[in-house]
Amino acid sequence: MNMLLTQEQALGLGTDALGGKAAHLAELTRAGLAVPRWAVLTTQAWALLLQQLGLHDQIQRSMQGIHRTSSFQEIEVAAHQIQSLWYQATFPDDLRHPLKTWLTGREDLFLAVRSSVVGEDAEGASFAGQMDSLLFQRGLGHLEAAILHVAASAYNARALQYRLTRGLPLDDIRSAIILQDMVDGEVSGVMFTAHPVTGQRDQALISATWGLGEGLVSGLCNADDYSVGLFDSHIKSQIAEKDTALIFDHAKGQGTCESTVDLVRRQEPCLSPENILNLRDIGLRIAHLQRAPQDIEWTYRQGQFFILQTRPITQLPAPQETTPLTVFDNANIQESYCGVTTPLTFSFASQAYATVYEQTMRILGISEHVIEAHRSMLGNMLGLLHGRIYYNINNWYRGLLLLPSFRTNKADMERMMGLTQPVDLIQDTTFSWREKLHRLPQVLRALFHLFLGFQNMEARVRNFREHFENVYAHIDRNLLHTLDSAALVSTLKQLDLELLQRWTTPIINDFYVMMMNGRVHRTLVAAGFSEPSLLQNNLLSGEEGIESTEPTKMLLRMCAYLRLHPPARALVEASDQSMILARLQILDPTFYEQCQAYIECYGDRCMGELKLESMTLRQDPSFLFAILRNYLTRDDLGPDTLTLREAGFRSEAEAQAFARIKERLGSRPLRRFQHQLQQLRHAVRYRESMRLARTRLFGLYRDIFLELGQQLASSAYLTQARDIFYLTLDEIYALHDGRAIQTNLPGLVQLRQQEYARYSDQEPGPQVWTYGMANHPGPYHGPEEDSALSADGLELKGTGCYPGIVEAPVRLIFSPEDELSLNGQILCTMRTDPGWAPLFPTVGGLLVERGSTLSHSAVVARELGIPAIVGIPGITRCIKDGEHVRMDGSSGKIIRQELRSSS
Repeated sequence: MNMLLTQEQALGLGTDALGGKAAHLAELTRAGLAVPRWAVLTTQAWALLLQQLGLHDQIQRSMQGIHRTSSFQEIEVAAHQIQSLWYQATFPDDLRHPLKTWLTGREDLFLAVRSSVVGEDAEGASFAGQMDSLLFQRGLGHLEAAILHVAASAYNARALQYRLTRGLPLDDIRSAIILQDMVDGEVSGVMFTAHPVTGQRDQALISATWGLGEGLVSGLCNADDYSVGLFDSHIKSQIAEKDTALIFDHAKGQGTCESTVDLVRRQEPCLSPENILNLRDIGLRIAHLQRAPQDIEWTYRQGQFFILQTRPITQLPAPQETTPLTVFDNANIQESYCGVTTPLTFSFASQAYATVYEQTMRILGISEHVIEAHRSMLGNMLGLLHGRIYYNINNWYRGLLLLPSFRTNKADMERMMGLTQPVDLIQDTTFSWREKLHRLPQVLRALFHLFLGFQNMEARVRNFREHFENVYAHIDRNLLHTLDSAALVSTLKQLDLELLQRWTTPIINDFYVMMMNGRVHRTLVAAGFSEPSLLQNNLLSGEEGIESTEPTKMLLRMCAYLRLHPPARALVEASDQSMILARLQILDPTFYEQCQAYIECYGDRCMGELKLESMTLRQDPSFLFAILRNYLTRDDLGPDTLTLREAGFRSEAEAQAFARIKERLGSRPLRRFQHQLQQLRHAVRYRESMRLARTRLFGLYRDIFLELGQQLASSAYLTQARDIFYLTLDEIYALHDGRAIQTNLPGLVQLRQQEYARYSDQEPGPQVWTYGMANHPGPYHGPEEDSALSADGLELKGTGCYPGIVEAPVRLIFSPEDELSLNGQILCTMRTDPGWAPLFPTVGGLLVERGSTLSHSAVVARELGIPAIVGIPGITRCIKDGEHVRMDGSSGKIIRQELRSSS
């Protein structure tokens, strides 16, 4: 093969001979685009250069000491050594002869000398701006020097670091060298056929500056920016102050120099609208040719555009506001699925939501064809962003559209979910009279079935619990090890059929809580209360029979037993927690049976209890004894003190609310309010009792999955039993059914474990807005949270849930592994679920960064009479463990006493 090829000779060759940039020039030339004439010294010429100059071994020795973790300074040292070898080299005769022959008749032409590295301008590695280009080169001697200079630039520090960061080899750098006719451009620049800032693929961005494009690429010259639609004529211009241009250096007779732009042209647009659209069309043609968005360098002279090079755009940001908006919010669901959640938990929860809400739609009388039309909505009630579960708010709103009074229900749902930033992405749609008439039967059926469910709620809850206990009792957890994998999978599907697909009563009751809570709130607002939410919280306190507090009351009874039995108490207070249960079996069988009874009833109730990967008391009872130790430090704690603690707040709130409503609204609205308040109290009590059933059901699923994981580990499918949490539900079933697309499960698990470990430090905000594809590699964005911190940093503000003023040090707790001893300190955490309730009786107050007035922490705090504030953005990041604060559960204010005294 000839080592120097004309463009006609090179048109049939690919990147291995021509390198990336020249191969793209060949494609553009074949397509008939206006490309300045060019020739290329092939990669074979590069090999000859290395061989005849004796550079290969010297280059390899210089690069032996650099690797991916090397500092830029270390890379610079090696780069300088290598480039010096090129600069000192003598151009070989075997290349001088073909170069001289090609130059015959072209001695007076100026040329641009550019690199064309193998792998350059590829989809994954553009090498944009990494190597040098020399412009306005003329004559054999200057060209030879320019060729060696451009070859040396393949080893500059920027290029070497680029290779290292992208995992590209350093021992096989190959390049061709392009010799291209120089166009003395009047205007030059870069065009992206997809917008590199917004990510929009139907919009181009053109940057243009006076003179040569090298001034723009190097950052020397300012440039105009033109955003233009690919398929319309809309142009958005941003004209820059272009005071400098890069032009031909007339003084030296070759190369380039900076030039000052005339004042009158500095703010003049470089391109007319007609030119912009013409260039856009050229770019669109190139993108079609390459079948990918392109980064194109161009120049313009005497009414014609010339294309100098093109490369794929290697990375685009997530699309922004022109694509459909999806809103994800975890203000409510993060209580159930806190922090990073494993693939099995998410896939299981996602399927459970789809199953439960599909059955609920049927209970509401919604037709099968409407359900089928909402299949995508049902399958996407949840989202997973950086390993954290969110509600897909768009789909929750779409579900509400199936019911009447969307605007009212939307506001009620947002209040119950505690949305930090309610969104109007779906408005209360205005239907035509024909559409209303068409929807009327469906809406009336849904309304009828919904209110029928409300009227029979007590009976429905009773029947639900009886059915649950009957199914639950038929599966003995202690005998799961006697079932093979097929029987375990069958048991999982049996639970789906008999319980998940009949989980409609809790959902209808949640609708009831949402609607009654909204009605009570609106009445308090109408009566003119300045703090309706706080008053509403006090009205909901003191409700007996709240299931969430029963574990705490049982623990307090166990604590009373320990006070009367010193040997057992001494064991609990002094021993290694991991061995206490085993020793109690010998020392005090009666208390041992109490512990076993607690674990049997509430062993699945733990921090993060709905996360299948969470460790429960069934696997590790240490948390039980840590709580008992806390209680034993407080002689004033007993089962009866909890009920007495809060009765006064409820009575006072009722007197205040009832009097104001009667005075402002009248006796009939008061009676209606009292009825609605009573129904709300019942509904909250029902909700908490059915949530304990949910906890037990998830605990049963957890034990089955763990046994299945143990059997997979025994068969070498997994390394250990708990690795099963890094598989999805469908992957587990596919393995059983013979449709698994990957059976190297240890490798898959390891990959996911590494990815999810990175997520621990990448928490998105409570509300995330995405455009286009929701999961993307970049950071997630959403509305900025209103800061809870005052301007002087001395106070924070949240939502008061239960009144009371507490001055005490803060104890930060995020997981069962943290220090759990509490004796009057203020518990501060990111989020809570019912599994946190046993910690509450020994705290002085409760501060929760995420949550609403109907969240578990608020409900339990009210029941236990603990001053509480929720919804305090950023508190866990600014408050330090042990810091003294003053909290007011009525106003929601937190004062940082140490900072105030020192200010």
